[in-house]
Amino acid sequence: MQIHNQGLPHAAQRVAPQHPALSFQVWLLRALKAEGQAWQTALSYPALYILLLGMALGFLVAVQVPLNYSIDVGIEEGYGGDLPHLRNFNTAEQDSHGTYRWTRDEARIVMPGLGQRAVTVRLDFFPISAEVLAIGPSEIELWVQGEPLATLPVQMPGGHYSIRVPSHLLEQGTLDLLIRTATFVPPDPDDPRSLGTPLDRVTVSTGTSFPAAPDWGAFGLWLAAALLAWATMLRALDAVPRAPHWATGLLAGVAPLVVLSAFLDPPRWAFGAQPALIATVISYALVLALRPTVRYLARQLDIPLDGRTVGWLLLIVVLAFGTRYGGRLYPRSMHGDIGFHTNRFNEVTGGYIYIVSRNRGVNFPYPPGPYLVLAPWLLVAPDPSYLLQLSAALVEGLSALFIYAMVARTGAVAAAWRQRQQHHTATRQSRAPPLYSRIALLAAGIYVFTAAGYMTTWWSFDTHIYTQFATLVLITALVLFGLRCCTAAPRPITPLWAAVLLLLVGLVFLGHFGFFINTALLGGMALLIVLPLAWRGVAWAQMARTPLLVAGVGGLCLALLLFYTAYLWLFIEQARVTASSGLTGLAERAPVPRWYLWQVLWQVGIIQHFGFFPLLLAPLGVWQVGRQGRPAWIMGGLLVGSFLVSLAFAVLPFITLSTQSTRWLMFSAWAVAIGAAFAVQLLWRSGRAARLLVAVMGGYVLWNTFVFWIGPMLWRIRPPEPF
Repeated sequence: MQIHNQGLPHAAQRVAPQHPALSFQVWLLRALKAEGQAWQTALSYPALYILLLGMALGFLVAVQVPLNYSIDVGIEEGYGGDLPHLRNFNTAEQDSHGTYRWTRDEARIVMPGLGQRAVTVRLDFFPISAEVLAIGPSEIELWVQGEPLATLPVQMPGGHYSIRVPSHLLEQGTLDLLIRTATFVPPDPDDPRSLGTPLDRVTVSTGTSFPAAPDWGAFGLWLAAALLAWATMLRALDAVPRAPHWATGLLAGVAPLVVLSAFLDPPRWAFGAQPALIATVISYALVLALRPTVRYLARQLDIPLDGRTVGWLLLIVVLAFGTRYGGRLYPRSMHGDIGFHTNRFNEVTGGYIYIVSRNRGVNFPYPPGPYLVLAPWLLVAPDPSYLLQLSAALVEGLSALFIYAMVARTGAVAAAWRQRQQHHTATRQSRAPPLYSRIALLAAGIYVFTAAGYMTTWWSFDTHIYTQFATLVLITALVLFGLRCCTAAPRPITPLWAAVLLLLVGLVFLGHFGFFINTALLGGMALLIVLPLAWRGVAWAQMARTPLLVAGVGGLCLALLLFYTAYLWLFIEQARVTASSGLTGLAERAPVPRWYLWQVLWQVGIIQHFGFFPLLLAPLGVWQVGRQGRPAWIMGGLLVGSFLVSLAFAVLPFITLSTQSTRWLMFSAWAVAIGAAFAVQLLWRSGRAARLLVAVMGGYVLWNTFVFWIGPMLWRIRPPEPF
């Protein structure tokens, strides 16, 4: 008997109602019962308890280790920074003495994860002037858990004070130090801040105090997150053979890193517990919702998707979602433009549709499409900030489904075409490769796990994220539509196809101005190929002509009439200025040296966006796509077209000496992922040395992604801005 037949996912296959007349209440009761049985089965695996016990022992040992933890106050971004530990302080400042922050009344230093043990807190205060001493506070009161701890004098030369906090004041293993001072308002009329005293550094140290109780809150939340991660992986992997072993291996790879963080940085380890639990809860629900939906859509669209493949595909989706949304939930992680998009969202829902934004000195239209699509969800998620972050992470995770659908359907149709060619042409002995589903999975993984996607997450380029997703859905629809037209026995093209393509084109054109330009150019190239072929009588082109014209021309006209014509005079004036003084004159900025443009393109674009190797391998992969047969030329043509659009905008700055960008590299992210996947598969089948090379390249790509994921999350280190 196979192990996976006993697991969580298999037990849940009895969830769906078997009779159409079954009432919802009865179905719900059966679903809950089946879910309970599935959990009972899942909790019977000893490997789970071994992992949880190992994590628990690691957490208990970590809290016994002496700690010397320093916070460089005034460092908002970078290692050793002061966030999220400081609360109710003024903004960071820097002078000849170094970095610091002014306290406010009732400023707080919060450090969870220390354990219930005595700690020594050293506070280093900056020197102050005689004027500040005269009008500012004369003493500093320290409180912990509502109890007065110490009263410190404020001195002109500053001060270095060490205060011992007894263990009983670290409730639940968290230090919550309250700093109370009188405050003053500077005499400068342009400075309305309430200032207390300038704090330079905080150092918390402990001795050996065995046994010390851990931070039970973080302890329990991390174990609960691990349990839910296990259940999520089992449910996702479903029919994959040895699913519990795969789940054990994946969790065993992550658990030591979590334990290691408890040793190296206990406060940040504790801050991450709640986001991890929330992310795993939503990921579990996402798997439950996606499994029947994905299978149903795959059947309707003739996309090859067996039980094993859907398991790995769902795992890719939830990992991409969980790492993004969990990272955004981490306290005081890099906020990016979330405030900007929240304000824009509120403006759009308040009726202010025609927004002008400014980027690098140039005004441009700011399409409201993504905000209008999200607006109804305010009924269930009234906080726009959380709605934007959740939905952005969700669409980035779901992108893997469309990459897979495009490649797998193309591979299946191309394989069938090659089989027919082999049957009718005796001289050709090529056989269909059986690996297109694996290539599709690999392409989906490359797309969502390269660093470029995490850059957009951390910068919170939300309208970019939504429109890139809409563009991917549009390209997938174009590929499926093209394959439908060129199959051996093409089925009738219903008006529904034209309506769907028109809707998707409208979402892209009204989603992001840069993607509007990129997609319009790609669509124009596609029509320049299809229309002449249709005129010459090519059957598939004649079938595709009308829906493509309706979608392309109709979408363009709707976008222009509904939105972009409102900016006609802006465009006319910008064209006049550009014609006379170039893009640098339009932006009122000095020309950018070409050596600097090349340096940014090489370091940020070629190396850091995708980890160098996917972009390097993509041309080989495009060539490999072309070798799959005529049906693959549809996807191959869109790949080449996307790269041509990106290449044009990559060269443009070297001509204009301006940094204006249409996000051209991100526009081709899907093409990079698919091209790299085909190239990797070709290399993988070329011998052991090639496989070793693939492993090295993959390791570098994942390391590059990890750096650009953890840095902005824990230390607010800004990644490069994607372009």
